[in-house]
Amino acid sequence: MSHYHAGIVGYGVYIPRERIETEKIVREREKKRKDLPDFLQKVRDGLLLKYKSVAGLCEDTTTIATEASENAIRMAQVSPEKIGSVVVGSESKPYAVGTIARHIASFTGIGLNVYVSDIEGACNAGMQAVNFVESQIQAGLIDYGLAVGADVAQAPKGDPLEYAAGAGAGAFVLGKNDPLATIEDMAPFSSLTMDFWRREESPVPRHFGRTTVDAYIRHVVGAMEELLKRHPELKIRDFDHITFHQPSGYMPLKTCKTLTQPNIEILRDGSLEDRMRLTPEDIEQKVKPWLRVLDTGNTYAASTPIAVASILDKAKPGDDILAVSYGSGAYTIATWLKVQDGIENKRGLIPSVDSYVNRTVEIRLETYHDQLSERLRIVRKRLMFPRIVGEIEPLGTESIDILMCSGCERIYYPVRDRCLEADCNGVAEKKSLPKRARLRSFKRLPLKKIFTSNYDILKQGKVILVDSGIKDLASGIELEPVIRRLDYEGKDGLIIYGPCYRPLFRDAFPMAT
Repeated sequence: MSHYHAGIVGYGVYIPRERIETEKIVREREKKRKDLPDFLQKVRDGLLLKYKSVAGLCEDTTTIATEASENAIRMAQVSPEKIGSVVVGSESKPYAVGTIARHIASFTGIGLNVYVSDIEGACNAGMQAVNFVESQIQAGLIDYGLAVGADVAQAPKGDPLEYAAGAGAGAFVLGKNDPLATIEDMAPFSSLTMDFWRREESPVPRHFGRTTVDAYIRHVVGAMEELLKRHPELKIRDFDHITFHQPSGYMPLKTCKTLTQPNIEILRDGSLEDRMRLTPEDIEQKVKPWLRVLDTGNTYAASTPIAVASILDKAKPGDDILAVSYGSGAYTIATWLKVQDGIENKRGLIPSVDSYVNRTVEIRLETYHDQLSERLRIVRKRLMFPRIVGEIEPLGTESIDILMCSGCERIYYPVRDRCLEADCNGVAEKKSLPKRARLRSFKRLPLKKIFTSNYDILKQGKVILVDSGIKDLASGIELEPVIRRLDYEGKDGLIIYGPCYRPLFRDAFPMAT
């Protein structure tokens, strides 16, 4: 079928494997409180925070966004070369100048003649990306576009923001042909409300605390009001599934409670009161099932895209979805999606949100603190972390090419014809790595070799193993490649990305065959 509206033709997420229990962070921060047990209960039952995802040292917003994008493209069953635009919403860019979008386009094979853009709008940025790409499609500029929301959430150590600040990405391939969910409308609402901000020279944000709660409710409600004004026949309770931006479980549920009151005083237009009202049953059945913040923490620009993906994993054709994103500063978009028949043919082609959530490994508080300190360093150095290296043998003939420069020991992915540095006198050598492999042997590098460069490891014919510990590995298991950050900045600040390997996960799904 062909539908007038642009819509989602494929979606995907990525949630890091490593998690930490929120309570561990709270206990450390609030250990001097005499009412600590009561405070912990408030975090559990009030904020509704359980775990948060933690980006590993070889992960950043670009690598996270890349895997979510690859999943979305696989589900869409669209050749990457047909995608005409890549737009990424994020507030945690690895480069101040240099786009995540261009990296994704290169890493996923989208090509050169493509619009690329990174946009900012705090936690609203992911859905702003959707709006941007949808507009390009409706204008006839492109047939397909990729919209991504991704963040490694930033929070100062010891700040209440740290309780929830997680990491993740959600991506959508948009187009008009055979959508699995159409975009019926997107209604914005914004005001100059600086409840949360980050100056360019600071690695972490500042905030006014309680002000964010008030701004959040006012803007979420304001966007929904605008949506109802555009569609006089529509009521909020008509939607089968509802999700609001999830900085915690508390804020979306407090917004819901506001909408259950006999008099909804926050409305700008009182004539909409009945159409805006929710019932306690609506909250239980339509809102609470999609509170992914309990499992992932606040993934910032990825929060609403991940929640939408979670709904699409379960929704039926004909269902109506309301997704209201929010970003401090303050911006909101209320998005109305209608699920189409095509969704039934695409489920099971990629890992679901639950698949990523369930592959959890808990890390110690000390490990978390080490990773946080490293991420917040202003002066970067060579990436140092405990590594597992392995010897592999190829399965099949498909390969990934990288370029290795012997002069500056840079690794280039995707492959280039020569080193970027004009004065480099080294030899540039192309190396092919398999898209599917079998693990022959593996070992953890001893601490005395922590400074061993990843260039040296690859030069020796070995690979770096990620998303796994020693206990997860065994000779003979199948592996799949993933893009990771191989080194932090060298003297010139260039980030080195390239393939690592993990036990078969995504390629176990049918799209890989």
